[in-house]
Amino acid sequence: MALTEIVFFSIFLMFTLQPSTSVEVCPVLCGTQLIRFPFRLNTQPGRCGYPRFDLSCKNEAHAILTLPFSGGFTVVNIDYTFQNIWIEDPDSCAPRRILQGLNLAGTPFDLLEPRSYTFFNCSSASSTVPKLAEAKLISCLSGKDFSVVAIPTERLDLPASLSTLCSEMAKVLLPLSLSDWSDPGDGFILTWNEPDCKLCESRAGTCMFKNDTGTDVGCSGGFND
Repeated sequence: MALTEIVFFSIFLMFTLQPSTSVEVCPVLCGTQLIRFPFRLNTQPGRCGYPRFDLSCKNEAHAILTLPFSGGFTVVNIDYTFQNIWIEDPDSCAPRRILQGLNLAGTPFDLLEPRSYTFFNCSSASSTVPKLAEAKLISCLSGKDFSVVAIPTERLDLPASLSTLCSEMAKVLLPLSLSDWSDPGDGFILTWNEPDCKLCESRAGTCMFKNDTGTDVGCSGGFND
């Protein structure tokens, strides 16, 4: 084989065997959480993830989602098939973060099936309040002499004693996961619609950018129906 042919063949192999940025280089673990498209760690190349899906990895153990106007949340789990991300407050009081104002502006995320809740601050004498239908005791916001409860806004056909024992704090939208919590420290779930990788994920494919530029996505591999 001529020298020029050997050089050409070597260059050809170098480019054809170069791993795809999205498929082979980008998936990475942060603790036990697999980070892959559309997410990426902020230390990775920009094309590893879709715009505004940046995460950080704290102490190589916890993935952190930072919302521009609401601060950082610990990532509990990412469901790539249903396009949901479960996050929690690092201080284990997600309702406090909601009351402080959960602002999703500038992010690709929405609340999952939001429901309006009204929060009340009740005196210690109102021991019956948490027993009312669908009332949620918020232990991380309550104290020795008072209780904070959240009640579905559409269910505020409650006894008149509520108005004398409790003062209204705020009306807020809660994601489904918070309105059905067993422990407020469990966090809540956000969802995203774009990029739409649901069909690709359901077919065990790899969702990735179609080209080296632009934001069009496609599906590599997987199986057909």
